[in-house]
Amino acid sequence: MPQKTYEIAIIGLGKFGLRLASSLLKLGHTVVGIDIEEARVQRAESLIPAVYKADATVLAALRALHIQNMDWVVVCVGKKVEQSLSITLNLQDLSEAGHPRILVKASNEEHRKILLRLGVDRALLPELEAADILAHQLSTPGILDLIPRYEGFAIRELKVERWDGKNLIELNLIRRYKVIILGIGRTPEQDFLFVPPADTVLRTGDLVVVAGSLESIKRLEP
Repeated sequence: MPQKTYEIAIIGLGKFGLRLASSLLKLGHTVVGIDIEEARVQRAESLIPAVYKADATVLAALRALHIQNMDWVVVCVGKKVEQSLSITLNLQDLSEAGHPRILVKASNEEHRKILLRLGVDRALLPELEAADILAHQLSTPGILDLIPRYEGFAIRELKVERWDGKNLIELNLIRRYKVIILGIGRTPEQDFLFVPPADTVLRTGDLVVVAGSLESIKRLEP
């Protein structure tokens, strides 16, 4: 089944907004870029097929760009709190039947709390989230990701030693540790095995990617 694609508007084309746009375009999504500054619009034109110079704090400007028809709108003007909140309120005025969904980049924890009280679909603090993930990666070897939205949920990569010769049924990781194996990596010549069958036998040196609560996956000794 082909991956579903979305129409996504990005308001604010600074470093974060441009990088997000680039990544979304590579994934096949349709991206519309909006910024009030001419220099940013010009810089983005070589990257984003549809870029507009517009003041998103003006409701009529957003309506003229048919933002209400987008699947997602990402507001990336986090450092300008008043501007961010004004844009967010405009988007909510345009929203009908759950569209567009709204994600806003916050500049600090207070800003994030206000956004959540306004009922946005997601408010994120990229710098703090990245710092939290890095802290866990440094303290727990093999941590690949920590999911801030689901507190304490993590993904970890582990090298098999003690589990050599055992299959996933014997290990019974879901019951014993409340973790699941997302995949197994073996020799460079072999493809990564996603969602391995329960009778898959593990060998010394295999890399297993597990997901579960941070505390649970810390206790694993493969």
